[in-house]
Amino acid sequence: MTMISQAKFVDGLFYPECHPGWGGCAEELFHYTSRYGAYTEGLLRNLSDQRQFNMSGYQAANLSNEQRRLMAAILAHKPCCRTARDITQIIRGVINGESRVSEELTTRYEDQLKIIPKDVELVYSGKAHHHEMPEVAPLDPFLNMASRLKLPVAVRGNHVEVPLKELAQHLDSSNSSLRNSLQEAILQLHFAGYQLKNHPGLTHKAVRELNTKHPFETLSDKPLPPTDQRRH
Repeated sequence: MTMISQAKFVDGLFYPECHPGWGGCAEELFHYTSRYGAYTEGLLRNLSDQRQFNMSGYQAANLSNEQRRLMAAILAHKPCCRTARDITQIIRGVINGESRVSEELTTRYEDQLKIIPKDVELVYSGKAHHHEMPEVAPLDPFLNMASRLKLPVAVRGNHVEVPLKELAQHLDSSNSSLRNSLQEAILQLHFAGYQLKNHPGLTHKAVRELNTKHPFETLSDKPLPPTDQRRH
């Protein structure tokens, strides 16, 4: 498992290093801005294989210091069924008004918890991660899925802009194969250093216009040619 690395203290705040696979979900879990709310809920629901899970009533401001530290420790690890279920356990505790965490979870993440100070405010800070798979085109699976779902996508550098509310709806599809394929495509984006950004109201027409104005910065919503044809 990945350990927290390069965490920083700044003006009395502690910025833990989250695994890039969580993307903007980490911000939502630490601060609950609602920008990534439905998307985070959908991803956690699918990852944890808990189709009835929801975040209604969750407020990150209600996290106790103990719960927030444990959340940071879990987010240092790669997204998977186990880590997603552990996060949902914390969320349920917050919704139920609890402030303590289970001994089982504390023991599971004790190595990470040793690194995180107890009396310092924890703050999430998003940043671009280095691309770890230069020989792979991690955008392709997501763009192909988006095309299949008629979901508009605009790409600017390492930012992938989509209407996250629509994306969340697809993560809740009754088609389990579709859900899993979409989840895998999203995680590939995150692992490669891309950041999903919310662009409410984005349309296919707007994407085409952006693509015309900035052909090297914005990708259209149409399927891309095979990877080997795009390499130079």
